[in-house]
Amino acid sequence: MSVAVAVSESEPMPNAETLAWLREIVGDLPVEPMGIGANRLYTVGDLVLRVFHDTERLARDPWYRPEQEARTLRLLAETPVSAPELVAARLAGAEPALLTTRVPGTPESPADPAVLLGRAAEVLAAIHAVDADGAGLGEYATYYDPAVDGARAVPAWTTRPHVWQRMFAALAEEAPSAEPGFIHRDFHGGQLLWLGEEIGGVVDWTTGCVGPRGVDLARMRLNLALSHGVAVAEEFLPAYAKASGRAAEHHPYWDLLDAGDALLDWPEPRTGDELVEWQRFEAWVGRAVRMLGRT
Repeated sequence: MSVAVAVSESEPMPNAETLAWLREIVGDLPVEPMGIGANRLYTVGDLVLRVFHDTERLARDPWYRPEQEARTLRLLAETPVSAPELVAARLAGAEPALLTTRVPGTPESPADPAVLLGRAAEVLAAIHAVDADGAGLGEYATYYDPAVDGARAVPAWTTRPHVWQRMFAALAEEAPSAEPGFIHRDFHGGQLLWLGEEIGGVVDWTTGCVGPRGVDLARMRLNLALSHGVAVAEEFLPAYAKASGRAAEHHPYWDLLDAGDALLDWPEPRTGDELVEWQRFEAWVGRAVRMLGRT
């Protein structure tokens, strides 16, 4: 028996070795492309195949490791957090892959920001309650590596270079003390799958690690500020405090640290819409710089 392959010129199929591996596990199930991002995604019957296809990132990026995600999914299988369950892992070869269950839901969030904030805060509180001792997860580190990325540079388009210079100066200082715990590391609305007004699950656990919880809060807040505005982003802290039972305290350093990482992925604006998004990003950084001065 063979794995049925739906050929697509725009979305390459898994290589022959991966298809043979799949055949041993699931038999003759159809393999259909879902899309290409950090991974190539495919449906395999009711399962999902994640192929780590970027050979350059596999060689150099410590946050693009299938074994790291496999460890994280095994950890989460014993917790209340709704995440894909690991069915099988192929960690060797040119294109490592993970086969998981499929989390129900769609990425379309509720129209009511209060529902989004409340449900997302509850999920993040559950994530942060996971005990990762003995799971073998890596420790948090920034995406930015001066040895690889060079010195931080003020964006060429900005009319407020002092905002970025103050951010870089703040990040050169020692980080505030924070009790480490299990974090998603890239928690934002795009990782949530919704079933109406409830969250069906959280996906994309490649960056799961042990680190400061403020990093997750910062990433979610930055994305909320860009998509829903600063006022909504600010409401995430009290929502998280209510859900977690933790004090609504958040050091602005983590917002700046996350923004410094996000800066690596943002290309120079080419259109008016992209420039507007950049300006929102810059305004968020400026706000965090001002808040840092008040601590």
